[in-house]
Amino acid sequence: MKPAPRRRAAACRPRGFTLLELLVVMVIAGIVISLVAVNASPNERGRLLDDGQRIARLFELAQEEAQLGARPIAWEGSPGGWRFLESTPNGWIPMRTDVFAPGQWRLQPDQVIVAEGGRNAGTGGPPRLVFGRELIDGPQRVVLVRGDIRVDITGDGGGRYFASTP
Repeated sequence: MKPAPRRRAAACRPRGFTLLELLVVMVIAGIVISLVAVNASPNERGRLLDDGQRIARLFELAQEEAQLGARPIAWEGSPGGWRFLESTPNGWIPMRTDVFAPGQWRLQPDQVIVAEGGRNAGTGGPPRLVFGRELIDGPQRVVLVRGDIRVDITGDGGGRYFASTP
């Protein structure tokens, strides 16, 4: 028996990638790298909005804690940071536990304004947001300002808080 003849058509075909295929891969890689680079370094607006969303979640937790603990909790904010206070028979004292410990902004704002629902501390100190024992409270609004960037943190009175850029 004779062995079957080999086909030479496969040997004539060149191996490797064409120039067009290499260019397409390079363009796709460039697009992916540029998207990663843009998202890896967020702008100031995004960082201030992240701070606003973080505070909105903390406000929701403070509202729940005030209701569950049957004691008011207050929040004071300034460009240097924020702190939560709890009401005691001897007055307001700073909270130091876990999530309610004093905090710093990731991107320091120029101003922190309690625009709606704030109550003055009565001692000439910064205005406070007070989270009470009631399930439904009045609307509250805090504004973070850095240059021409503004982030509003608003509460609907039912325990939900949202951060947004107008």
